[in-house]
Amino acid sequence: MPSAKSVLPARIRYDGPYSMDLGNPAQFSMCLLQYAMLWEVPRFLSGWFFRRRWGGKDGKANEEFTSCAPSYVMSFVHAIVVGGLGIWVLSGLWDCPLHDKFFINDATPPQTLKIVDVIERTNWVFFGYMMDDLAHVLARYPKLGKMDMVAHHLVFIVCSILAGYAQIFVFPFSWLLIGELSTPLLTVKWFLRQSGLGQSKRPIEWAKKLGFKGKALESTYEAASAIEYKVSEIFVAVFFVVRVCAYGAGLTHLLRHLIAGDLANVPPWPRYTVLGIILAGAALNGHWFRIMITKALGLGGGSKSKGGKAEANSGEDAMYTFSAAKPENNGKAD
Repeated sequence: MPSAKSVLPARIRYDGPYSMDLGNPAQFSMCLLQYAMLWEVPRFLSGWFFRRRWGGKDGKANEEFTSCAPSYVMSFVHAIVVGGLGIWVLSGLWDCPLHDKFFINDATPPQTLKIVDVIERTNWVFFGYMMDDLAHVLARYPKLGKMDMVAHHLVFIVCSILAGYAQIFVFPFSWLLIGELSTPLLTVKWFLRQSGLGQSKRPIEWAKKLGFKGKALESTYEAASAIEYKVSEIFVAVFFVVRVCAYGAGLTHLLRHLIAGDLANVPPWPRYTVLGIILAGAALNGHWFRIMITKALGLGGGSKSKGGKAEANSGEDAMYTFSAAKPENNGKAD
């Protein structure tokens, strides 16, 4: 639906209870600290739990598990929280006037501003998590992620600040958050991989309950690998839905209205900077999806350790691939 700049409502500044204000550095810093601690405190407590429960066992491998596990737990919780809020925001803004989807204006109704309050608080939750998690990714580099993960965090931190301060792209924020719903399966994959490297027989019990038979039940590693491969299949499907289809549809919607002139009242520098970041995010999603499909089709080489088992590295290769074994491959890594 093409628009002309002359009929656009006037963009205004909305000073809500959770609005981001770069003009007040002290308040901004305190809010960032508050929302970073929202994630750091439970991360610390979960770390204490893992060290108390599993610390001092199985040497270096177990030390790596207890140091990295809290980050994966927090990643799981964060994805569920913001992904669920993304769905809520998407449904709340679905039928609102077009321009309310992209910027706060003098015609934005009170009921939409209530949704904006939720969006702005969610943005702080997201921003606080990204800053806290980036610190841990860098501190344990490359165990929690490689440069693609660092780039992912950095670009969306900038996007969160710019869009939050300028109060723009409120509807795109929803489908960006929905993309996080693929992340919990990465946590499941990581814990399955760690369980396969230990001595516990629980993965075999899980495999039996899930209906696996034959070679998949012969060892802890093979049972965990068989389950992980199935989780990988689900992960690729979910990733395709939320980070390829939903993200792609949202980006198409955004570009269509940008070209039509519906964002002409948004200042150019935040408009095009945030758009560039969203486009970069699309490219990164495409990069990750290409890795998944390449591994799924057996076209990529996987690293192996002694005995033919896949190494338990985190990061891009370990989390975004099919490096776990197919059940029909007798539990051995591709």
